[in-house]
Amino acid sequence: MPLHEMPYEEFVSYKPKLTMEPDFHSFWGGLQAESSRRPLRATMEKSADPYKLCSVYRVQFEGMDGSPVRGWYLTPAGASAYSPVPALVRYHGYTGSDRAYPHHLTYWCSLGMAVLSIDIRGQAGDTPDPGVYANDGITGWITRGLLDRDNYYYKQVFMDCLRAVDFVCERAEVNSQRVAVYGESQGGGIALMAGALDSRPKLVLSIFPFLCHWRRSVDMAADVPYKEITQWFVQYDPARTIETEVFRTLSYYDAMNMASLVKARTFMGITLQDTCCPPPASFAAYNHLNAPKELIVNPDYGHVGGIPSFQEAMMRFLDRYL
Repeated sequence: MPLHEMPYEEFVSYKPKLTMEPDFHSFWGGLQAESSRRPLRATMEKSADPYKLCSVYRVQFEGMDGSPVRGWYLTPAGASAYSPVPALVRYHGYTGSDRAYPHHLTYWCSLGMAVLSIDIRGQAGDTPDPGVYANDGITGWITRGLLDRDNYYYKQVFMDCLRAVDFVCERAEVNSQRVAVYGESQGGGIALMAGALDSRPKLVLSIFPFLCHWRRSVDMAADVPYKEITQWFVQYDPARTIETEVFRTLSYYDAMNMASLVKARTFMGITLQDTCCPPPASFAAYNHLNAPKELIVNPDYGHVGGIPSFQEAMMRFLDRYL
């Protein structure tokens, strides 16, 4: 399908019907209650890297299922229990990781804030995924457990990411009243989830979010990851006889549905040449936001991480509101 199958003026205001199931809130409420009963058992190891204006730690805490969640945690010079700082929780994109080097996180510390960036389980980082799924099937992650909302891959991912907020809020050197969540692509969808399910983040920063408006995105996307769903149908259900069941599972993990619950001030960036996360799906999430919000649209960029104009705008946004 073409990238834009409707005029720009139409998809900028595109606000499709939400797909929440009646038990959406009780489902996530039950998982959050379960997570709150499990200790983080967090550990930190100071890095020997030669940073002068921030301290760098390799961290680990337990996921809701007890598996280790690993990442980098950086604090600016002077952060202490006597002088607590705001914090940013960062979630990376699909197939990515932060396992190698933390230097790309240091510019957030230049704003005087701590930053935690975790490796999403099972992807390219140091966080393993011990999950056993009734259906794996297609290379990648988004089809794992596709027929069971209670065993879907992103259930534990989302809970890991909420527990990352727990981690920073428990740190003595962090002002827990000044926490933001941020991500691009997969991380952008997760940031919307965190802002929806957790009242502690005061700001949400989401760049061309993945995981939005699943049905439309699967139909429109010219690239992976959404193509993994199409490939799953080709392999296991070519007549799409259980399509309704598949998209019912995905509705619990739809960042468009999550966006409608966000109360935190939100910044979103969208690019119009994005063949990975279709722009109408990102606009669908943005238009369902009921919180104060800001939007930047770059017409000529595709799905490219670290766009300078977005980075500068986000830094100003954090400096202004956090």
